[in-house]
Amino acid sequence: MAARRTTPSAPSTPFPDEGLHQYDNWVWVPLRDSWVDVTHKPEEVVRQHWIRNLHVNGEFRLDQMDQERRTHSGRRSPRADIVVWRSAADKQAGREPALVVETKADGGPIRPMDFWQGESYARAAGARFLVQANADNRMVYELTKGLPGRARQINDWPKAAEINDERTLEQLVNRLEVFDREQFQRVLFECHSLLRDNHAMTPDRAFDTISKVLFIKLHIERSGTHATFTTNYLDKASEYHHNRSISHHESMFEDTKAEYKSDDLFAEDDRLEISPDTFRELVGKLERFNLSKTGEDVRGIAFEKFLGRTFRGELGQFFTPRPVVDFIIDVLNPKEGDVICDPAAGSGGFLIRVFDHVREQIISDISSKRQKIIDDITAEYPDDADDSVLDERDRRIEKAVDELNQELAPTAPGGGRADTRVGNLAWQCIYGTDKEPRAARTAKMNMIMHGDGHGGIHWHDGLVDMNGIFEGRFNVVVTNPPFGAVVTSSQRIGSTSETDVPDDHDYRQRQQRRYGKEWAKAHQRVVDARGQKILDQFDIGKVANSRKTEQMFLERCLRLLKPGGRLGIVLPNGNLNASSQAWLRRWAEGKAFLRAVIALPPETFKFSGASVTASVVFMQKFTEYDAQRWEKCWEDALEETESEFAPRRNALLDGSRNEVLHGNDPELQVLLGQLADLGVTRVLPEPTRIQKDSLVRSGPTTTLASPSWKGSASADARELRKKYTERAAKIPGLKKSLTDLRAALKDLDEQQTTAMWKYVREVFDYPVFMAMPTAVGITATGETGENVPNDLPEIFTAWRQFANEHLCGDSA
Repeated sequence: MAARRTTPSAPSTPFPDEGLHQYDNWVWVPLRDSWVDVTHKPEEVVRQHWIRNLHVNGEFRLDQMDQERRTHSGRRSPRADIVVWRSAADKQAGREPALVVETKADGGPIRPMDFWQGESYARAAGARFLVQANADNRMVYELTKGLPGRARQINDWPKAAEINDERTLEQLVNRLEVFDREQFQRVLFECHSLLRDNHAMTPDRAFDTISKVLFIKLHIERSGTHATFTTNYLDKASEYHHNRSISHHESMFEDTKAEYKSDDLFAEDDRLEISPDTFRELVGKLERFNLSKTGEDVRGIAFEKFLGRTFRGELGQFFTPRPVVDFIIDVLNPKEGDVICDPAAGSGGFLIRVFDHVREQIISDISSKRQKIIDDITAEYPDDADDSVLDERDRRIEKAVDELNQELAPTAPGGGRADTRVGNLAWQCIYGTDKEPRAARTAKMNMIMHGDGHGGIHWHDGLVDMNGIFEGRFNVVVTNPPFGAVVTSSQRIGSTSETDVPDDHDYRQRQQRRYGKEWAKAHQRVVDARGQKILDQFDIGKVANSRKTEQMFLERCLRLLKPGGRLGIVLPNGNLNASSQAWLRRWAEGKAFLRAVIALPPETFKFSGASVTASVVFMQKFTEYDAQRWEKCWEDALEETESEFAPRRNALLDGSRNEVLHGNDPELQVLLGQLADLGVTRVLPEPTRIQKDSLVRSGPTTTLASPSWKGSASADARELRKKYTERAAKIPGLKKSLTDLRAALKDLDEQQTTAMWKYVREVFDYPVFMAMPTAVGITATGETGENVPNDLPEIFTAWRQFANEHLCGDSA
């Protein structure tokens, strides 16, 4: 048995000038006055860095602190990683602490649910402040006493010089504080009420105005001029604002519009349309909050809940229930590098979930790489290295880990795109548009609240190419298109602001640099189509005077996808089961695999006032190989069925010939005999078989011309033909026989087409996942949450099993 290596003696200081005292896998823990082996305790390193932070930067004495402290003895007692008292005397006397810090070893965004022990201890012990921290981030809360108690997120934790000064503490917690979820919802609702009372605004107009004001605030925060979004600044603004043609707050909005001009988010004539006094009141409610510093999880979820609870009734058409959104994105499972689009983005729910889904993958990968970096660098150093060598090792690790963590930044310090993994996700991979400007702004703001993944969201008609949204570009398309609306022949490209396409030199240059030659080709097609019907740009549209919007979006989504791309779309059930919509289903069958159909219960969309029942349809666009297989199946289907239907067609012709030529009329038979003696015959031409291009695949169409004369026509023959014609006109059934024959041939064509479809479906057969949940996490009144029944998690588990057994690659 190998002897245990001894650790060095206690260091002379609690902490070195930088970092921690470390020896191989041992870290010096001042509060325990001992070395601790952290080989399997990565959290201990994070904890000691925080103790150092509290001691060195916060100037707390070590005798004011303790670590791994429990409220009382026993295994179930809540534990806190670090506890800080106002003084050493308070600690010795067992008085309530001032600050609790709970640490975790992992990195990435803070997830408050992982820190339950620290909050439990802080509340049980009566601490006022709580810090939740991991290797990358931290969140600070002020805790209120009583039941149920509330945690209010603030910007920073108090230092030793502030902890005993109540006045200073009040300034700390009220200084440009960040939003917590309850405050955010409450403040936005107060803004809504203010606009309703001051300007009699409807909820949708009020929300529109609130969004504009929030964009102003974000623009000001990112420009670093926080002081200009204050009531004090506005009160003095009149002294130097000399432009009488436009009010100061409208001027601020104009600056914001210019900032977001490339996003096509605001129309040129957009205005706030509120009084200076109302704007001042809105600023007064928002000025002490810092949107930029608020954690995206806090502000994002709060913003979504505010939207849902306050405006869902009025803006319900822009919402897909969150549990349904989560399920759809989990099934589609977008990966890092996938380019994703929602051409009818609404409030941005799908794109937000895509952003979170892929970001979580990136965070997980970075966490694994971080640990590998630590292991690899550590392995380079000998076990008996001296302190200076180990300090060099630690500096290398810290630098490498810091560089790796930079990949999690979505934006550059100035607010633009960061050249990082999350930055590329946010700005290069997620695209959305909506023709309703309010919805587009909602999606934009919603994405900002969830972590700045908003660079590709625009206001535009989703059926028309714009900016980065063009055909054949996307790996994943997901959408809940408008139900009940219709695209008509009066809707033309360029006829409205939302269908117009800019074509100036600067725009072309900028877009081609970003999206390449494929964009230039797509853009030219749209420019050439200006003035043309939107319907005419689609297979299913060009053959009709109008089409339901959701049907147009089905084709649009498939066109946007790359070969092999994946689609998740919510469609009214009539498109899936109505006999009148069989054409749409057959059209789609020839374009993509149907992977799954999830029939949603009736209450799914009742909160928005819609009575329609719908299903989630998952499809995968054919690759070139799949399309070739489909074409080969059709060729084989024709050959296979022709052996049955060609004889039936010939028998039909043979059996109908006499009825068509003379209808068994004796006089006509005599005339035909006399004509035959003169070398002239009445013939039924051979039918022609033509494979026509049509919206829905079918077999060849049989065309039968009218009977004709064959042979030279002498004077006697011409006289007999005249008599034949006069007699034939008096026999009504003769003409009907030809009509009936043509109808019978058409019926045979349709039977052959049915047989061909049957053949193709049997040969081109593949499994389809089907499910009918009775509950999907939302009530008829729009309530969601843990207590609302939801079958979708179980269905997702079943889907994964199905996909693993029957599918492969991205579709699984």
